[in-house]
Amino acid sequence: MPIQTSLVAGTGRTAASRQERLFVGATFITMLGNNIQLIATSLLVYKTAGTALAVGWVFILTAIPQVLLSAVFGRVADRVDRRKLCLMADAGSALAAVAFPIAILAKANASDVGYVVSFVLALFASVFMPASNALFKERLPSDRLGHFSANYEIAYQGGSLLSGVVGGLVAQIVGLNPLFYFNAVTFVGSAVCIFAVGRRQVAPAPLSPDTATVAETTDPVDAADHEPPPASVIRRPILRLAVLYASGTVLITVVNTLLLVCIVFRFHQGAGLLGVVDALAGVGMMCAAAIYRRIKDRVDYRFLIMGGWLICVPLTTIEPIAVWVMVPCILVAATGFGLARVPARAELMRGVDPSRVGRTFGMINASGLAVSVAATVVVALVVGHHDVVPGFITLGAICAVAAWPIAVSLLASKTWAPVREQQPEGAPAQ
Repeated sequence: MPIQTSLVAGTGRTAASRQERLFVGATFITMLGNNIQLIATSLLVYKTAGTALAVGWVFILTAIPQVLLSAVFGRVADRVDRRKLCLMADAGSALAAVAFPIAILAKANASDVGYVVSFVLALFASVFMPASNALFKERLPSDRLGHFSANYEIAYQGGSLLSGVVGGLVAQIVGLNPLFYFNAVTFVGSAVCIFAVGRRQVAPAPLSPDTATVAETTDPVDAADHEPPPASVIRRPILRLAVLYASGTVLITVVNTLLLVCIVFRFHQGAGLLGVVDALAGVGMMCAAAIYRRIKDRVDYRFLIMGGWLICVPLTTIEPIAVWVMVPCILVAATGFGLARVPARAELMRGVDPSRVGRTFGMINASGLAVSVAATVVVALVVGHHDVVPGFITLGAICAVAAWPIAVSLLASKTWAPVREQQPEGAPAQ
């Protein structure tokens, strides 16, 4: 029997590793295509309409379906096949993406088509986001979620960074239309990765009713959902981790708007500096993910969350002082932000009930974007009546009030502890 157990466990780990690589690949491809689509649509709408407000409507129409429907589709993802939902969303997105250049060739109004396609793609994104997160939880063992979350963040940021380079170069050399076709191809690539994950394998019925045989014949990937190891049954503060994760969405959304205003109107610089700043932010996030992957088994995640927010918020507030201050601050602040965000995502994914993953991440996405809109309005009013520096300070205060008390409450609690991943067999749970 020990030989059989070893073979089954090894097979489960191999399957989980393959699925993890496919999920990371799908994430990279999706982010590459999504950002290229957003860049190309914004440029085309601006070229057609000629106003910043027209471009702003692209972002508004991208946010509305996700705010209103992410939680709804999250509940759907908890009741139906998550893999099929992801495939459906990718297929619909590919059709919508390829319809854009076809409509332009048919002499349709570029702005109108851009708005409709952006809305439809956002609609499918509100399906894909909760369904994909629920699929991650369903297929990956609990003791791999920290490692996966780090790789997920690297793929997410890497795809975003590369999209800016690819989008800019292609638009400059051959125009915008090829970018829309390329986006459709990326959705197909994401669907191929999700399809290759395969259907969920149910463990065979045990030959003997005794407990030892049940444990040996259960697929480890499937068992992660139903019979968690001792380390993963530690109670986790789901609500607080969800608020922290949503607070990160608010910070990212509002600071991107402020950086544009600061660079153009305060520093009197062009798109070049904005590109450098975006690249540094992405590099900082990727560095944080790589650091977390190395230290996650030795450092309590609560210290990472508290330390990350303590680094990120103060540095964010001083970025508009000068260009020479902004450039290093954006890199270090993004690294701190990543050190807080990646473990929050890992522990949230690990602790949430498998039957509620879709609605949990759907609600986080919806609430994070909704609060981002409100925070953007507040900060914009401050900037309009005063200056961009008070705007950054206001954003810092909003994030500090939301994140710091929760991070402190996590540190004060004795209930939660990090999970050591990939422990040797027989080692005590951490």
